[in-house]
Amino acid sequence: VRRAGRGPGRRRTARTAGAAGLVLVLAAACQLPGPTPAPTPTSGSTPRPFTIMSTDPIRVTDPAAMADSGSAVLSTNVFQRLMTSDPGSAVLKPDAARDCLFTAATTYTCTLNKNLTFSNGHPLTSSDVKFSLQRATRLNVAGSSASLLSSLRRIETPDDLTVRFLLSRVDTQFGWALASPAASIVDEEVYDADEIRQPDRDIVGSGPFRVEHYDRNDLLLHRFESYVGRTPASRAELVYVTAPDSATIEDAMTKGTVEVVWRGLDDAALTRYTQQVQASPDKLTVGGYQQRILPGTRVVQLLWGPGSPSRADKGLRQAIATALQGDRTLDSVVPNGVPGHASSFPVGGRATPKVTWKNRITLTLGYDPTSPNGQDIAIQIRTRLEEPGGLSVQLRPGDFSADLNVVDRKAWAPTALAWLQPYLDAPLPAAASTLDSIVTEFRRTTTDTTADQQLSALQKQAAFDQTVVPLSQSDEYVYLRRGVDLSDTSFAPGWQLGFWGITNG
Repeated sequence: VRRAGRGPGRRRTARTAGAAGLVLVLAAACQLPGPTPAPTPTSGSTPRPFTIMSTDPIRVTDPAAMADSGSAVLSTNVFQRLMTSDPGSAVLKPDAARDCLFTAATTYTCTLNKNLTFSNGHPLTSSDVKFSLQRATRLNVAGSSASLLSSLRRIETPDDLTVRFLLSRVDTQFGWALASPAASIVDEEVYDADEIRQPDRDIVGSGPFRVEHYDRNDLLLHRFESYVGRTPASRAELVYVTAPDSATIEDAMTKGTVEVVWRGLDDAALTRYTQQVQASPDKLTVGGYQQRILPGTRVVQLLWGPGSPSRADKGLRQAIATALQGDRTLDSVVPNGVPGHASSFPVGGRATPKVTWKNRITLTLGYDPTSPNGQDIAIQIRTRLEEPGGLSVQLRPGDFSADLNVVDRKAWAPTALAWLQPYLDAPLPAAASTLDSIVTEFRRTTTDTTADQQLSALQKQAAFDQTVVPLSQSDEYVYLRRGVDLSDTSFAPGWQLGFWGITNG
């Protein structure tokens, strides 16, 4: 049901652009890497836009339905949430809100900034916030951050600047739910309350950038001049380009047709560039790129598909987790460095999986082929699982409904509970009530010692159930062309890349 307008005072004039004019602009501006370098602009020509390149595709443009890190890039930069935080920080900061605080044990009240608007010119009020969060919880898309809003019972909007969240239980983590993608604020006059908005429709947010053009491989953004929040954009324009593979990104770096590289380079390329940086007195690659290292921000896990008929077999889950023990570099579903991390999975050593079934079992293994080294990681896992005998593993690139899935993920928030979300969202029937009890106690506690005990119990239960198996935690890299800088705070709470802090030095 599409919401009606809020009255004659509501501004309804949206920014439009002629389709023919837009095509001409993009044809000149979005020059992807080709066989020759982009020509030097001449008088009257359109210069090549500032380009950010990655292999992470934007699959979904509706923030309520985002379940992958690539799509979160759009949510991070185009939409706004009431709260945010510096990357990896355990301290919440207001964004669309001026402030948010508990005014009672189960009442969380936010006051909006004044003069908030959407990119189409419509004012953003408390009514839009209410609509957006109710919509996200109603759609409840699997894998999205909507489940973090599970304690929300009712929303009140006494005036245009006040949002009052009434919770069903004490929930000290609720503020983090408001900083996640599903809590992004959308225009209630544009977005349907009961349907996911398709990528071919206008993308309307209130974040630091507005969408000028989007197709499957290019996202052209302009600075949103009316943005009111914590992270105003430094650049007036940029384009985010999804490359098909590492070789395409390397080619663009060689030709100097990309300014920022975010993920997508395979291990061989990273090794080459690291060696070049180490050998350079200026600490640059041969092509003139500086290397920024983000320690421990890449986490790879193996997830059992909730619909897999083999998931209920405890012996099979145990054998798979054991087979991967020797390669494991991460010992918990919650990564190292996240407050509340507790070692729970065995790492290293010589582990011998026990094959207790008589007939050979066939499993499918899904993986994201756009993830750096995604295929190589999947092949290595298949090899380990088939070594003891008794298993046949079939690779399924891009099939997220497989029995097992290799997931290169970032949590929606830098909290242990956010990292535990895939495990908690699909519990084994025998563990469901225990998990619910522990989570409820964790959410209500205000004592660090008690909170750590509850988080430790959750991680130990995850290690017992083995439906989410940690594999590795490693560094990620950003490459910046000479003269380009990236602020340390130019990331969303879960280390998703924010474009607002990118500048020319």
